[in-house]
Amino acid sequence: MSDKTDTANHELVGAQLRELDRDAYLASLVLPQQARFAVQTLYTFSAELAAIRRRVSEPMPGEIRLQFWRDALEGEGHGDVESNPLAKALFDTIKIHQLSTVPLMRMVAARRFDLYQDPMPDQNQFEGYAGEVASINLQYAAQICAGDAAEPESFNDAAGHLGVALTYLRALYSFEYDRRRAQIFLPLSIFNAYGLSDAEILAATKKQELVAALSACAEEARGHFEKASTAIGALPNIAKPAFALLPIVDADLKRVEDALKSGDWHAAKMSDWRKILKIIFWGLRK
Repeated sequence: MSDKTDTANHELVGAQLRELDRDAYLASLVLPQQARFAVQTLYTFSAELAAIRRRVSEPMPGEIRLQFWRDALEGEGHGDVESNPLAKALFDTIKIHQLSTVPLMRMVAARRFDLYQDPMPDQNQFEGYAGEVASINLQYAAQICAGDAAEPESFNDAAGHLGVALTYLRALYSFEYDRRRAQIFLPLSIFNAYGLSDAEILAATKKQELVAALSACAEEARGHFEKASTAIGALPNIAKPAFALLPIVDADLKRVEDALKSGDWHAAKMSDWRKILKIIFWGLRK
């Protein structure tokens, strides 16, 4: 592939990430140049999978799209892969950085949950889901940033806890959207502990109990955030840029917490320029 084609592909993937996952895009801008495109590619792949549920009105079209990625990761459908800029970038990244496709296949499999209306049963299931859809990207991002100095197991706690905190945060922000689609992405067991049934969650008639349950979910997110922050602080500096989502998670989670304290679950996210400043200040402190 020519340098001109490479540049065009990089721009396409970057633009796709900017559209699908603004936070991940902003966080990727502080990565070293040699790592940035590879990490953006992984984030874009994840964001593309996450976007499927919003693009389809029933499970089957979503299953077909997930099957495309399953086939690609298993080495089938080469023609379609070569003609898809994101797929081509993904396999270049896998090859260059010697990444296993197994976690990426698990990510695809986990996204099947998004297509149906079965509630998330409990915290263990939720954390497992978060590990598959969010933590693996953070793990791979750290490995790519660290390069030859990478010790993958040393990133487990940082990636694991930040992935769970991030997934809680996203589910809290999308709660109203999901509720209107009759989907429950946050652990049902937490809602049940506050006396809420599936139907009562979706109807949102018991606001006090619902706010209490969502506050408990936010508390879980904060706990995982704190553990992630501690683990990231202990990492070598070369790997820390891979976790530049941390200050965004912190600030947006604070907005959710403040909204819930006022008895509401609708929280506005920060503007991009504030997020960029948070990332820069976090980087300077590290």
